[in-house]
Amino acid sequence: MARILVVGIAVVDAIAHPVDAFPAPGGLRFFDELTFTTGGCAINCGIALAKLGIPSDIVARVGQDPLGDFVISELARAGASTSGIVRDPQRPTSFSFVAVPRGGERSFLHTTGANAALRASEISPQQLASKQLVFVTGTMLMDALDGEPAAGLLKAARSAGALTVMDTVYVESAPIELWRRAVLPALAHLDYFVPSAPEARAISGIDDASESARSFQRQGARNVVIKLGDRGVLCLDEHGRETIVPAFQIPRVVDATGAGDCWAAGFLAGLHEGRSFVESARLGNAVAAISVQAAGATTGVPTMDQVQNMLDGQAGREDR
Repeated sequence: MARILVVGIAVVDAIAHPVDAFPAPGGLRFFDELTFTTGGCAINCGIALAKLGIPSDIVARVGQDPLGDFVISELARAGASTSGIVRDPQRPTSFSFVAVPRGGERSFLHTTGANAALRASEISPQQLASKQLVFVTGTMLMDALDGEPAAGLLKAARSAGALTVMDTVYVESAPIELWRRAVLPALAHLDYFVPSAPEARAISGIDDASESARSFQRQGARNVVIKLGDRGVLCLDEHGRETIVPAFQIPRVVDATGAGDCWAAGFLAGLHEGRSFVESARLGNAVAAISVQAAGATTGVPTMDQVQNMLDGQAGREDR
């Protein structure tokens, strides 16, 4: 039985590389390659967990269309669960066009589609039973779940004995009021809140990552991680101890699409195995570092043995 439940968004990504600038209206620019792959926080995380050898149950919503078929077939091909995928007869599967420049940091054009209709009522008490970890991911793109409904789900998960985790999606154009309405109700029911630095800044209105993390803790989150990109992650534990867990140095970033979701899979894997908060974050860093060296959100996700080799190699360098 899977001990991890992942609830969130499902997307199909068309990833174009390299795209260093967009054409002017009526203009034309070229790129070298197009990769067609699954995306969306829940799907990325579920596939990454499966590749790490850790089963999870995934609840997400797709359309009754060929893109929805593609999501389900790719989950099955990766060995991930498909039983919690809901087919929406009215809305299309969510889709993103992902433009990746040579530096690797991507931009998105996105349609929300069926993700907007995912509801807490689609997660049954049976799906929460016996779960060690419940991860809600994709906040800001789930209109029917964000805010109070997600808070209720996380409260129910905690009552069932699970540790709760939540991540968000960076929506650049969203005003702070929308961010706070979507996120703040959930904080009191979170064991781990794991936004990126831009997301944390958008929610808190605070530039400094440390102060931002402490503001989330004051509003109820027990532990906070803020992902700092190539600097690593900032971890603030429930006792107020702050640790910067540095990123791994890699030769080249090919594609950062899905890096945060792969980090989350590594972090959940660490918690699942009983590793400490900081060691789980370090495991997340290692999974993300390997994943960004291949095109596609989960194409480069390693096995757990490969991740452990990276961790052991880093420990060996630090000992010298």
